[in-house]
Amino acid sequence: MFSVSAKGVYGLTAMVELANRWQQGSTQIKAIAKPHSIPQHYLEQILVMLKKAGLVESFRGAHGGYSLARNPAQITVLEILQHLEGPLEVTPDNSCADTLSFFWNDVSGMLHEKLNLTLDKLALDQVKHSQQLTYSI
Repeated sequence: MFSVSAKGVYGLTAMVELANRWQQGSTQIKAIAKPHSIPQHYLEQILVMLKKAGLVESFRGAHGGYSLARNPAQITVLEILQHLEGPLEVTPDNSCADTLSFFWNDVSGMLHEKLNLTLDKLALDQVKHSQQLTYSI
């Protein structure tokens, strides 16, 4: 079945942070890692993978860090996850799944359609979601 590892979750989280700061220049790793409780060394490894994929750029020096290599409107969630997780497929665990292969193919298509969301739209959705008021009594 489809699942996303910590690498995918952390990488996507970092990319959303970079999208939110896209016009502000580079962002240091600790500014992403600390608020999201991501191990900084692990995030470094993930960002190196994303750099090799051409999705981020790195800058050295006192004001160095990482930034998106392209406009966030040109990067999809699917692209990010495929570089971090490999091919994304819906694979049922049961050998009897062949009789419903048409269904699993539809599910896979819907998943890819949903994951074709661009990074700028995901970042906007994340900001909207975090601004929702929560009342508890």
